[in-house]
Amino acid sequence: MPTCIECGTSFGITEDDQRFLDDFGVPDPLSCPDCRLTRRLLERNSRKLYWRTCDLTGERILSQFHVDHPFPVFSPEAWWSDKWDALMYGRDIDFSRPFFEQFAELRNTVPHQARFVIQGTMENSDYVNNAGYSKNCYLIAEADYDEDCLYSNRVYHCKDAVDCFNCHQSEILYECLDCTECHGLFFSQDCQNCSGSFFLKSCIGCRDCIGCINQRQKRYLIMNEQLSPEEFEKRKAALRLDTAKGVAALRTRCADFFCSQPQRFVQGEHNEHSTGDHISNTRDAFHCMDCKDLEDCRYCQRVSMGVKSSMDYTFWGDNVERAYQCGACGNNVYNLKFSSMCTTNLSDCEYLDSCTGCKNCFGCVSLKKKQHCILNKQYSKEEYVILKEKLISHMRTTGEYGQFFPKSMCSFSYNESIALEYFPLTKEEAIARGYPWRDETDEKPDVKKMIPASHLPETIAEIPDDILNWAVTSEESKRPFRIVKQELAFYRAHNLPVPHLHPEERQERRTMLRPPRRLWKRPCSACGKEVESTFAVERKERVLCEECYLKEVY
Repeated sequence: MPTCIECGTSFGITEDDQRFLDDFGVPDPLSCPDCRLTRRLLERNSRKLYWRTCDLTGERILSQFHVDHPFPVFSPEAWWSDKWDALMYGRDIDFSRPFFEQFAELRNTVPHQARFVIQGTMENSDYVNNAGYSKNCYLIAEADYDEDCLYSNRVYHCKDAVDCFNCHQSEILYECLDCTECHGLFFSQDCQNCSGSFFLKSCIGCRDCIGCINQRQKRYLIMNEQLSPEEFEKRKAALRLDTAKGVAALRTRCADFFCSQPQRFVQGEHNEHSTGDHISNTRDAFHCMDCKDLEDCRYCQRVSMGVKSSMDYTFWGDNVERAYQCGACGNNVYNLKFSSMCTTNLSDCEYLDSCTGCKNCFGCVSLKKKQHCILNKQYSKEEYVILKEKLISHMRTTGEYGQFFPKSMCSFSYNESIALEYFPLTKEEAIARGYPWRDETDEKPDVKKMIPASHLPETIAEIPDDILNWAVTSEESKRPFRIVKQELAFYRAHNLPVPHLHPEERQERRTMLRPPRRLWKRPCSACGKEVESTFAVERKERVLCEECYLKEVY
């Protein structure tokens, strides 16, 4: 078994892995799946935005790239305009030098798009990143087709969703994770078709329920106990869910109760010959996480909407076939390898960064609708074929071909990227492993006054309009944060207390509620059948295989 050059652990290359590698015509990977994933995660900054100047227009803009990045950064409108051409940065190949060294030099001179958004599809949604087709949204990321959504990641076809993660086709959600087709749902996880409820987990078709787990088509339950409508309303009122203290008390109570109940070994629906967690509508998918609509895929994360025959592919999707070692690429893609932040109608390309609509290109940056280019230089079709093969041969000699961009070319620092969410590291640990790190401090807010979260009134009815001119200091970290007008209106409409934690802390809390993004072999707690689960063997929960879980809940 090979040894990972990053972490030193041994890892296997299965027959199916080898089938993919042979089909793509690439050498065996030198890193284990987790280290390959970590490197791709460093190509995705979803939530960190910085003020800086557009290097084309001089206007003040929000950017996913800090001002100290070496390359120019253009606003999305400027980047998509015809006022510049990335071919002007083209250069010849120097076969006496490593390819990655030359690519890094090119990358550090070519303009990048400040925010990764689909141009012309955003309405009143300037404070977003990695998003498209959205209206009246604020601080959302990895999101499409949304309206009036705030502080959320991976929300799709949602309206009025606040502080949510990985939710689909839902309306009026607050602090929800992995919920689909729900309405008026609060503080809930892994639910489908639920409404008018609080603190649900793994429920389907429930209405007017509180603190329940593993329920199906139920109404008027509290902590899985059936009540009359009158008794339900009486106990609901006693919980004081309109107060910060009432919500905090029930949060703690539900966490303990949920741990005492049977747990499904993984979350998934309509899967065939597939392994992973939070996957649906997949066939022949191996070790995939947070994915939908896959076929014949391996080691994929956060991709959906039709992905076929892909391996080591992270983020996005949308009609993608034959993607290998790619991060944040999608929308009508065929045969793309070793690329990052590329979009729309790409085919037969390798080693691209921030390109769109390109075919038969190799080692290019920020190109739009080009063909037969290497290092941003235009060639004829015949010249391109000869030079590409010569360059690949050169890269095989230097040991570069088949590897993703080196860590020296990470698009973002470890603590800016989603890598921190999947594999938490301290600053010292990240630096020791060769990953970049950015020390950050919160800007002092320009407000009339600061108020500790612990001093906030208990109910939204007691919150004055003037809170929009204050900064609140988090109850735990003391980090300051603001309440925006749209957010305040949401809390008032649904009688919810103002949050006491900074938005980043709320995101971290949601992350901690999700299972780790890895699998362990363990026995079913009921029948002993071996399953691959996100629950480690030493966990104390009662974890059931699919058959035993269904017997338990139906």
